[in-house]
Amino acid sequence: MPKDNITQAAEVEAADVEDTKTVLPPTVIAHYTPANDAERALDKRVNWKLDFTVLLILAISFILCGIDKTNVGFVATSSFIRDANLHPDDIPNSLSLFSATYVPLQPLSSLLGRRLGPHIYLPTLLLTWGALCMAHAAISSPATLIALRLLLGAAESGFTQTAFYYMSLVYPKFSLGLRMGLFTGMYSVAGAFAGLVAYGLLKVENERLKGWQVVFLVEGGVTVVVALVGFAVLPRGVGTAWFLSTEEREHAVGRMERDEGGEREEDGNGVTWRDLGDVVRDWRKMLVIVFNITAVLPVTAFTTFLPLIVQGMDYQGITATLMSVPPFVVGTVGLILIVYASDHFRERSLLTIFGMLLGLIGCAVMVASSDPKLRYGFAHVCLAGVFASGPLVAVWLAGNTPGKASRAFVLGLNGYSNLAGVIAGQLFKSVYAPSYKYPLTVTMILSAVGMLGFLFVRGMLMLENRRRRKIVAGWTEEDYIREQESTERRGDQRYTWVYGY
Repeated sequence: MPKDNITQAAEVEAADVEDTKTVLPPTVIAHYTPANDAERALDKRVNWKLDFTVLLILAISFILCGIDKTNVGFVATSSFIRDANLHPDDIPNSLSLFSATYVPLQPLSSLLGRRLGPHIYLPTLLLTWGALCMAHAAISSPATLIALRLLLGAAESGFTQTAFYYMSLVYPKFSLGLRMGLFTGMYSVAGAFAGLVAYGLLKVENERLKGWQVVFLVEGGVTVVVALVGFAVLPRGVGTAWFLSTEEREHAVGRMERDEGGEREEDGNGVTWRDLGDVVRDWRKMLVIVFNITAVLPVTAFTTFLPLIVQGMDYQGITATLMSVPPFVVGTVGLILIVYASDHFRERSLLTIFGMLLGLIGCAVMVASSDPKLRYGFAHVCLAGVFASGPLVAVWLAGNTPGKASRAFVLGLNGYSNLAGVIAGQLFKSVYAPSYKYPLTVTMILSAVGMLGFLFVRGMLMLENRRRRKIVAGWTEEDYIREQESTERRGDQRYTWVYGY
């Protein structure tokens, strides 16, 4: 059995692995662990450099993704509707049309990212949607608005999932949760910056340009600049990272091989029908994706409708908008704490459920109580947990999918969790204002269903791990070698693979 695969059997020092004469059955999840203090210091140095190049570029890009997605709503308060010959209903309709291309194209976009290489594909997406954002300055009819929003949805589709996939190629799985959490936490930053930036740019007008045109040109232009930086900075992989020394590159490559249990691919960036079929036939992963819709529902609901919900807590007008900021700050802090704990304790499902439980408790109090202050306080409790599900489910799926083509596809399918936005839009209708008790009750019920679903999947993975331990209990070294070379089973299908949960 190759040495890399022995890391699945036990957490042992590198020197001990080399001296191992007998093959042990798999008992723990394949993952990278530094062998000594010197390697630990080297590992931290590699992570630090990756954080300030790859993660930083991706985080800034995600902020711009949020800003460029929502700026059409902010300019609607200016002369935009009149100047562009629009009807007021064209704005909310355009937001819905954005999802018409953004959601369905997620898996295809993720596979293109795998095929072309994330280091090329992600900046290409940035460049494309930045140019489309700038083109919004020329809107003069509803047809132009609709066309641009459909194209913008297509351009931004798959960005998040491809970024997740890219990070899974450069960070070991138990360093990945925190990085994905920091990345997704930028959505809150985007929400705060979008309004402030738009407010300032709308004040910049001259004889040739309206304020709303300045918003589109500047925000889109910044995105184009970041895209060009991304082309120059993002590496193909850790083995060719220009900012790592030779020693650091060798370490970065070696730790990913150990982290993936020695699973290797020989098809470059190719994608086969078998790669897709492996994902679709894995009912456990499909269930995780379905239940993730219920986990993401509170996020999409509160991101869009929290100011309106806060209005039912004795806050009005601009004050309601201002008072919706503190819960998001608490939500960002809660997100970082939960994803950090997930990496530290090497636990995904239970901490996802914990975050959802906080959301359920917050919704329950907001439904049951008539005290505005108490309801507002528990809005903070709700948001403290719900943001964690997105990155934790993504890293859970990625960690259980060693095949890179299949990993790109399963993360793309997980992008369908954005369907939660459609559900939220139908639930949080103005007829339920100001308390919104009915939509909050439904959100609470669906969250409970999702929590039970994740518990079920966790139990099934535990049973599968137990079944595999029994199968390999009497294996010889030759059996392990045959399994490693088998074409019938591969990746997480191998009996030697241990699922994380």
